[in-house]
Amino acid sequence: MNKGHSETTERLRKEIEELRAEIAHLQKEIEKRDSVIKEQEEKIEELKEEIRELRKELFGLKPSKKGKSGSSSGCATPHPRKRGPPFGHKGTSRKKPERVDKTVVLRFDACPCCGGALKELGEVRERYEEEIVPVPILVIKYLIKGGYCTNCGKIVYPEVPETMGKRHFGIHFLLYLSYLRYVMCLPENKIATLLNDTYDAHVSVGTVVDYLKKAAELFGDEYERIKGEMREARICNYDDTGQRVNGENRWLWTFLSKEATLFLTRKNRGKRVVVEVLGEDYDGVSTQDFYPSYDGAPGRKQKCWAHLLEAAKELVERKKPPPDSLDFYEGITQIYDGAKEAKELLKTSDDRERVYANFVERLEKFVTEEGKWTHHRVKTLAKRALKYSKELFTFILIPGVEPTNNAAERALRPRVRQRKIWGCFRTEKGAKNADIMMSTLETMKKQQKDLFTHGREYILCKLSQKGE
Repeated sequence: MNKGHSETTERLRKEIEELRAEIAHLQKEIEKRDSVIKEQEEKIEELKEEIRELRKELFGLKPSKKGKSGSSSGCATPHPRKRGPPFGHKGTSRKKPERVDKTVVLRFDACPCCGGALKELGEVRERYEEEIVPVPILVIKYLIKGGYCTNCGKIVYPEVPETMGKRHFGIHFLLYLSYLRYVMCLPENKIATLLNDTYDAHVSVGTVVDYLKKAAELFGDEYERIKGEMREARICNYDDTGQRVNGENRWLWTFLSKEATLFLTRKNRGKRVVVEVLGEDYDGVSTQDFYPSYDGAPGRKQKCWAHLLEAAKELVERKKPPPDSLDFYEGITQIYDGAKEAKELLKTSDDRERVYANFVERLEKFVTEEGKWTHHRVKTLAKRALKYSKELFTFILIPGVEPTNNAAERALRPRVRQRKIWGCFRTEKGAKNADIMMSTLETMKKQQKDLFTHGREYILCKLSQKGE
């Protein structure tokens, strides 16, 4: 009995040990599969991030808000900013008008409460009101009186001033349409509606389109002058964004100098557009982002610090940031801030050369520190900083060069707003006309020239040359 009992006990003990071993093996398999699932989830998040970045780069689209940290990520939601002005802000009100066009005196002949006689007070209250007065279209009738020359026998008539051929509307009308279209970004049908409702102009969409084409024709030579002037710029910025023309992808470029802004639409995004505008022998400085095709562009380069810092910041703000991303972001931010502060104190070219070399060496030492950067995305940014280390500090060497390409980014914003409102262009000619007018208007704005004053003078000059 005891022998049989001991055999049963031993057998059960072995079965328990085998089951424990199997459970341990299964737990290891589960842990292994959990690890694989976790890696796959991280890879999926990385691919989603890449998709958002590619959409933003290719089509100028903002990344989706779904991937950003919030209540679903388990992170604490930051307190929202206070609405309205900050504490301690002193409010301001509209200034009193310097000009008064109409004065109205208000007084009571008798007390409105009891009908008694009133004794006028010495104090007079003042209140100003500004109003928009509907202005009808000004219709000008020219009586053109001809004459017969008794000397040469010719019949002559005086020319009608400030007119564009046989068109019914004048120069100011054309400039106003250009303003509504390219500054206020109104679609052509909305422009016609505004003119008809406000001025009772009785114009059609076709009339609006016709006058906008005429405006582009008149300012075409000014556009070519701006394009030629860009080659002479000592410092320029350029950038591009996506654009659709007749259902096909195009690239909208902008080039900026101190005195001019140029827009042009091209099929190509590479350096050949830069060569077309600046020339192969350009020896100035151009500020640009890290698009690889720009590397072979002519001239000296200043790479955009804002793009590098923003890429590093996006890694830090990811749902699951790489462990070394914060150190990298803080490190390059300190280097950038130090370079900007040092630049303000430099007086001579020798000082600039010395400080430039110091910061290039400092950046290279930081990004090549052995074993510090482990995540592949951080390594990518470190390699980018190392590759362009000398071109990131050109702003120290050459006065007037900005360390970021924000100027070109801001110049593209009006065109991006137009793209969102208008949609695509139906013809290549339509895109070219928009380039001409936006280049002209933005250059006038940069030179602090009034569109209606300077534009009128320019058009009158062009019409006199053409004999219209």
